[in-house]
Amino acid sequence: MKKLSIITIALFLLAGFAKTAEAQSPVNFGIKGGLNLANLSDGDADVRTGFIGGLVIDLGLPLLPLGVETGLYYSQKGSSDESNGTSGTFKLDYLEVPVLAKFSLGPPGPISPSFVIGPYAGFLLNSEFEGENEFGSGTINLDDDTESIDFGFIAGVGVDFNLGLTKVNVQTRYGYGLVDVFEDESSKNRALSITAGIMF
Repeated sequence: MKKLSIITIALFLLAGFAKTAEAQSPVNFGIKGGLNLANLSDGDADVRTGFIGGLVIDLGLPLLPLGVETGLYYSQKGSSDESNGTSGTFKLDYLEVPVLAKFSLGPPGPISPSFVIGPYAGFLLNSEFEGENEFGSGTINLDDDTESIDFGFIAGVGVDFNLGLTKVNVQTRYGYGLVDVFEDESSKNRALSITAGIMF
């Protein structure tokens, strides 16, 4: 029930952004997906390679090299670790809503580089540790020990390829979490995201 409420809140946030975007021009809607190279800020854990993808709204401001990029993403974060004969992965899956200022780095054209920066909010969907050792393997649910909301900042660079009625976007960005993921530990989300998308 808690997860359903979180998803409902996130959908209302996205709907609000979409309604605002309809009053502006130009507006592009699209889909985006790619890889997360995620880790936690504490210790020497290895990267967890996961998926990131979802719906995107790209709002341009007329006559200005500035816009807003937002959306609703499914984002797999966490880390991999090996110690004391046990190897495993902390799997932290979120529904994320970023609100990013998007700065164009050149004049309009068929190829437009850009820089994005801004906050994000993440709503926890799943938290578990999946591990194995010489005695076998198993999964431990960590939902009760994990903060339900993550918050942080994103910065990145990208390129838009304008193809007439559509636009292809390639972007690399880094997410820096500010909230301790686990209630009794000082560990925050970190993720390098590499994505590609198409806008309409």
